[in-house]
Amino acid sequence: MLRLVIPLIILFIIAGAVSFSLAFTYYPKKNVNVNVDGICYEILGPAYADYKDLEAERELRVLAHEYNAIEKPNSIIPIVYAGTKDQVQDFISKYNVRVTDSQDIGGEMYYTNDYIGKTIIKGEISKTNLLKVITDLSSPKRVLNENVLYNLGILDNTFLSSVEREKISSDSTSFMLEEIQKILENRTDSIKQAECRSQIQV
Repeated sequence: MLRLVIPLIILFIIAGAVSFSLAFTYYPKKNVNVNVDGICYEILGPAYADYKDLEAERELRVLAHEYNAIEKPNSIIPIVYAGTKDQVQDFISKYNVRVTDSQDIGGEMYYTNDYIGKTIIKGEISKTNLLKVITDLSSPKRVLNENVLYNLGILDNTFLSSVEREKISSDSTSFMLEEIQKILENRTDSIKQAECRSQIQV
């Protein structure tokens, strides 16, 4: 009997964790707290939609700045990318990525055999194909490529100096500060002051 109880307990723990995870993703977050000059605000509703657009624009700007900093047209650039198996496979074939390392995280759901984990790859992409990625992310259909936007990164390489990376980071912070202040000014109906706890520092 004891032999049966322990596996059942483990099974229930796993089932509970999966259920919680699915429930959490079913109810996506609809607000964000930001700290601007020591004052905290909760961004909700239409202002939150503006903020999400702003986040996407920031990610795209960083990627574009990094691309522009790579001067040689025939450069091969090291990248990291994460997604579902299908997303990763699609990304590899679409942009002709040479995979140098791959790792699966997660596993199959015990009652459906569906794979719910993620695959993380490291690889190399040509500068030409990186431009294709940026062009696709800049299109009106960008929403279809959100996984790429938030899960693609350029790894440290000889083409990007630490000074250039610091400048890109500084420009990104300045951009976010200016644009968040515009949201605070223009969306007063969906902004409220909040207690300064866990929030994005700008």
